[in-house]
Amino acid sequence: MDDIWIHITLFIFGLAIGSFLNVCIYRIPLPDKSIYSPRRSFCPECNQSIKAYDNIPLLSYLLLGGKCRYCKTKISIIYPIVELATAVLFIVMYLRFGKTLEFVLAVIFVSVLIPIFVIDARHYIIPNGISLTGLILGLGIVGIIAYQKGSIDYLRIRLIGFVAGGLALWLIAFIGSAIMRKTAMGGGDVKLMAIIGLFLGAWKELVMVIGISALTGAIIGTLLIVIWKRDRKSPIPFGPFLAGASVVVLLWGDQLWESYLRFAGWN
Repeated sequence: MDDIWIHITLFIFGLAIGSFLNVCIYRIPLPDKSIYSPRRSFCPECNQSIKAYDNIPLLSYLLLGGKCRYCKTKISIIYPIVELATAVLFIVMYLRFGKTLEFVLAVIFVSVLIPIFVIDARHYIIPNGISLTGLILGLGIVGIIAYQKGSIDYLRIRLIGFVAGGLALWLIAFIGSAIMRKTAMGGGDVKLMAIIGLFLGAWKELVMVIGISALTGAIIGTLLIVIWKRDRKSPIPFGPFLAGASVVVLLWGDQLWESYLRFAGWN
């Protein structure tokens, strides 16, 4: 019974965090906006301030039929998706890690990855502010966990992951740019990979994230070209694939690695 209430609480808390992430997703890429100003949420179409009762995560979207109360402009489906995805992921992380600091680390991680996923998919950028926030929070929780465990190795592996993740993707970007004679990957992707290394650790986690993101990126890129007739030279943001792969490795990394070793005949 207690777990049910924990799940309900996490779901509501996740919706609230998802609502805040929506503010970040919309405002951070805009040069004349910030997450602090204006203080009230507003309709991007008519600029009317949104009342508190119209700003309840997920519920208000459903009650308003996905439209602004004032100008009747359709509200992007991305908003409820982000809120629902955040709430569901919070519960999933609790089921995976339980009442531990690793759970706190996991929910911080996905809260950083979600806005990166959407912003990079929309604007082809990964804001430094989000990466820096992830770095600061990640270092803080990783340090606390290492202290709790009394394990300097835990901290060392995470710091190695931070450096190795950034260097690995920088090297891939450098080689790719030299071969294609154009920028193959942005600096934001390199910073994101460093953050991923901090949260997940080194070596096998980094290998899986890079492998899964490269595979899914190639598949989606091919589909965009073949089915949706996307130009081969059109940019495809890599951040969403790194973010998605990171969540997969966070939840099922050990099982995937064991399966890979058995498939390769090394286990």
